[in-house]
This record gives sequence, structure tokens and C-alpha cells, in this order.
Amino acid sequence: MPKNHEFGNQKMSRRLSLTAILLTLTFVALTGCGQDKNAETIDTGSSTSVIENGAGGSRSGSAQSDKAAKESKSAENSGTDAQKSTPSAPSASSDTSSSPAASNPSQNPFEVAGIQDPKAFLNTFKALQKAVADNDKEKVANYILYPLRVNDSEKSLTIPNKKDFMAKYDQIFTDAIREALVNQKTDDLFVNYQGVMVGSGELWLRRATDNPKLFGVFSINLETVAN
Repeated sequence: MPKNHEFGNQKMSRRLSLTAILLTLTFVALTGCGQDKNAETIDTGSSTSVIENGAGGSRSGSAQSDKAAKESKSAENSGTDAQKSTPSAPSASSDTSSSPAASNPSQNPFEVAGIQDPKAFLNTFKALQKAVADNDKEKVANYILYPLRVNDSEKSLTIPNKKDFMAKYDQIFTDAIREALVNQKTDDLFVNYQGVMVGSGELWLRRATDNPKLFGVFSINLETVAN
């Protein structure tokens, strides 16, 4: 074979090899750029999504905080309104006011009256109710703290002892007084520092000054019944 022809074939072969190499490099470069661009797009999208979610979470947290604050304020207002709506104690006389024993959150609703044993007081009160219902004057007289003060619309009487009380029993324990005492529910008793009130103030009970375990009636208000 002539040398010129062989040299021409070798030159053509090198050109084809170079062309193939260039095409391969170009393809690789283009492919790499496309992947980088896609990756950048994905990363950017993720970042945007995170930012948006973060902002949304912040807005949501802020909304929840505002809601919690409003609910807390509403609860405080409700508590204030409840305190304002608590019924005031009725007046038993011109100089006496009291509060319901049932509304006292303490385990001893009679503590304000100086009564330290509520169970003993209630036992005495129920025994007095039974004695009055049975019209047992002797037993009723044993539940009086002498001297007994009896008030009516015109005057105030002092009953010094059991004998005088027995003599005036029907004048003191009238039908209206007996009814008020017998029908009194222990959960509805009203209490203040002076004692325990029955009905609308018809009778008042307290502990004895010389014996904290002894309880009885110390005042009867006939004028309350008359009014």
C-alpha cells in the first residue's frame, strides 16, 4: 500500500477519536449542569417550603397564644362575676347580718360563731328540734342559755332561769316560733360572729361562754314573726 494512503488513514482515525472524545466531554458537562440545576431547584423549593411552614407555624402559635390569653381573661372575669353574684346574708335584726353555713367552704361552717365542733352542734340542734316538735317543755328548757333574751315589737324581756322559762313557755315558743325551728334545714342555717340563726331570725343559738361544748338558744325575736 502506498505510504501516502496509509498516512491519510491514520490522520482520519485520530480526528474521529478526538471528535468522539469531545462529544463525550460535552455530553458529560451538559448532563452535570442539568443535575446541578435540578438539585438547586429542589433545594430552593424545600427551603421555600420550610420557610413557609415556619411562618405558618409562627402564625399558628401566635393565634393559639392569643386564644389562650382570651380564655384565661374570660375565666378570670367569670370568677369575678361569680363572686359578685354570691347572695348576701339576710338581716336577722337591725344590727345583725349573717352568711349561709352551706356556702362556707370550710369543713366547719360554724367556725365564725366560735363553734369548734360542728357535729356536736348539729346533734344539739336536731335534739332541740325534736323536743320542740314533741312539745316537751322540760327538754326544750334544757337547750336554753340563760339569761334568755326575748324581743317583741314593743319591749325586750329577759328570762333569767329555767323556772321562769317554763312559766312563760307558751308566750315564748309560739306556734310561729316552733314552726320556724322545726322546719329549719341544717344546710340553710345562717352563721355570723354572734351565732347561728334560725329562719328569718326567729331564734339565735351559740355556744356557752363558760363551756365551748355546750350549745343553746340565747335570743328569740317575736317581732320578726309578727312582721
